[in-house]
Order: sequence, then C-alpha cells, then structure tokens
Amino acid sequence: MLNLGFQTERTCSGLSRREVIKVGSLGMLGLSLPHAVQAAEAGAGNDLSVLLLFLRGGVSHLDTWDMKPEAPLATARGEFKPIPTNVSGIQMCDLLPQTARQADKLTILRGAHHTEGEHDNAMQWVLTGQPRSADGTIFPNLGAVIGKYKPGPSLLPQAIHVGTPNLGNPMAPPAAPEQRGLSAGFMGAAHTPFMLRDVEKLKEEEWLQAGVDVPIARLDRRRSLLKAMDRIQGSIESYGLSAHDAAYERAFSIVTSPGAKRAFNLDEEAPALRDRYGRHEWGQSCLLGRRLIEAGVRYVQVNWSARGWDAITKKDDFFTRSTFDSHFGHFPWMRRQLPRLDPGLATLLADMDDRGLLKRTLVIVLTEFGRGAGVNGDGGREHWTKAFTVLMAGGGLPGGRILGATDANGQEVVSGRFGPQELLNSVYHLCGLDVPVTLRLAGIVRDSSEGIPGLV
Repeated sequence: MLNLGFQTERTCSGLSRREVIKVGSLGMLGLSLPHAVQAAEAGAGNDLSVLLLFLRGGVSHLDTWDMKPEAPLATARGEFKPIPTNVSGIQMCDLLPQTARQADKLTILRGAHHTEGEHDNAMQWVLTGQPRSADGTIFPNLGAVIGKYKPGPSLLPQAIHVGTPNLGNPMAPPAAPEQRGLSAGFMGAAHTPFMLRDVEKLKEEEWLQAGVDVPIARLDRRRSLLKAMDRIQGSIESYGLSAHDAAYERAFSIVTSPGAKRAFNLDEEAPALRDRYGRHEWGQSCLLGRRLIEAGVRYVQVNWSARGWDAITKKDDFFTRSTFDSHFGHFPWMRRQLPRLDPGLATLLADMDDRGLLKRTLVIVLTEFGRGAGVNGDGGREHWTKAFTVLMAGGGLPGGRILGATDANGQEVVSGRFGPQELLNSVYHLCGLDVPVTLRLAGIVRDSSEGIPGLV
C-alpha cells in the first residue's frame, strides 16, 4: 500500500512546516536515507560515535547510582542496599548486580542539576542543552547536531532513535519525531533523527523481510510520485526538496540492498547473547543500538519507552509497561524496573567492550531529572531537579571513577555541579566539534561553551 502524507511541526506562534513525506511500508527510513547520503558525501570527521540511553520518567539517583545508606533522613536511605562494584569505593543498588560488575568502564557524574520539573520541558533541556524558549524556538536534539556537523561514512541515517520516550499516559499522544527535544528543531527537517517506534515489530516492516526486495516497478512509481509531490509543494514552499533528487536516487537503491537491512536484523545475533540483553523491549533495543553503532551510525538514542496504559495485560502489567515516573509505590516500582534495566545496560557495556566498540563510542545514560529524598503519602518519590546522576563510558574516557558529589541526603550538589549545556558541550568537545565558534554561531550553544570540569 502506498501512503503519502505530511507531518507538521508547530511553534508557539502557530507556524507549521512540512517535516516528512511517508512512503508506504518504507516509512520514515526510506526518506531519511537521502539526508544520510548527503551527510556521508560531506565527508566523515572524528570517528567517535555516541550511544545515548535515555531513561524516561526521572530515575531516582538515591536508589541506583548515588545511594545514601547513612543519610540523616530515613527516607533518603530507602529500602534498597548498596553493593560493592568491581571498583573499590564505588557502590550501586543491589538491584543492579550486573551493572555493578561493569563499573570499571563507567564515569559516574553526580553533579547534574537544572531547574525544570516538568517532564517534556526537562527532556528538551537535557537532550538539547537549552531550556524551553519563550519565543517558541525549538532547539536541535544532540543527535541531529552530531549527524550534521560530524557525519560518518555510513549510508544509514546519521542519527537514529530506537523506541519513543513516552510516559505511558493514555491521554498523551505518542512521541513524534518533531517533538521538542527529539527533532532537529531550527536546523531543519533534513537533520531530524529517524525514529524506530517499536523494536518488537521490526520484522513486520516490508523493507526488512529476509530476501525480499521492493519491486523495481513499485519503487519507480514511488520515485515518480515523490518528484510530483515535490514540484507541487515547491510551488508553495520556498524550500522544496527538488535539490535532493540525486540523494533520493541513491537512497532508493539503498533500501533494496540486503546490506542496508542487516543492521536491523536481530536474528543474526546468537540466541544466548539476545537472552543476556533481555528478551524484552529494553534489552533488544540496547542490542539494536549496538548493531547500529557497529554499522556506522554516528548517533543512536535508545529510549526507555512506555506503551501506554491501554496496552497493559495480565502478563505484562503497569510497572513493566511504564517508565521511571514513580509518584506512587516507588520501591515496588523500582523492584520491577531495575531488574529490566540491569541486564540490557550491563550486557551492552560488556558486549561493546568485547567488540572494541567502546574505544570509538561514547555511551551515555541519561534521565530528565532525579527523585526527591522524601516519600509521599502514596509511597512515591517526587521529581527532583537540584541533583541527579549521569553515567558515561567509552569514548576515550577513563572508567571506574566518580566526578562530583551530593550532600548527605542527596538533595544538593556540593561539588562538580553542571547543567545540561555543560553536559552536551562535553559531548560535542569529545566528538571533535568546534563548540566555541561553529556551534555558538549556529545558535546551538548559548552562553558558555565550557564542558564539565574534570571530564574534558
């Protein structure tokens, strides 16, 4: 079935523009590839890739990476116990035993903070480096910036998101590629990361069927329709896509190539390794993230995704379908979530190290904010922006260390304080981007171009 449509992005002023043309079962991938082709032709820069694991909902640092077993406040101590890691002096939650054995690869940054307590606004801030703008400016996702300014040689999209960072509320629409924090924002739709919405349904995509190629006749019809739509759209828009014809021609040939499909085929992995990652959405998303990095994708963002309350079944209940937004029943919530997080994260680190990928890949574990030390009447922890933790591994960084510290109850940063802009600046610096000049002139970085002290 051929399905052409438009997707728009609206600013606070109500303006809209065309984002993506969608062509049948090729979906967004077929039309993201032309942009990847153009980026590849621009020439590869620093070969460092970035794999960001975004833990949606606000992970409690007090119950994971910055535990306070001797905190004056009993609720800050919580119900879990710290366990030793494979690095002397570093402890983690007892629900993260596999990740604890990978601590020698980690830099634990305990000084993160900002001032935005609303999920979507905080997500935008930590993924773009900029808070929500009063004038409606939409800033670009970290991956969009890396894909544009440091493209790699792969003909796959330069930036790919695996999973959608939904909160799980059935009243909220699914995350769209143009959502604040996820898109290329003012850089333009050509740089918006490609979004794989559901890793568990990859096999249903026509372009991934083993041994199946899109018939040339159908491909030609789609190409002709695209050109016709471009001519029509170009008559009413000053930025039509006609300049990208050559890239489209190459992209159409790429989507019929078995080599372009292989990166998405998890069946090529040994069953035992898939089991180690975890036979669930998070684990398999982490595995796909590694495969995409291995295939030369410059930036991959694996999002901890919630399916929505309407997807809950007796076998897969609310907790396992949700995020880390634990406003009620926090401790039983974490007893279900952390054992799912642990094998995917730990196996990813070990697997990438075994394959030599950590040397050229910066792995980041990020959430939009932390959780407070108190426990409310529903047994939950509330949002907390004044202190939370970010993890990094690979990319040439030394592991087995902690940078920054919080106070006795984990509520204030007392050393190594940094905000979202310093975090992203550090990533840009590590990737070899010209932060003080190029990114500031482009409006991507504002104010200081400094990174996190002690990290870069």
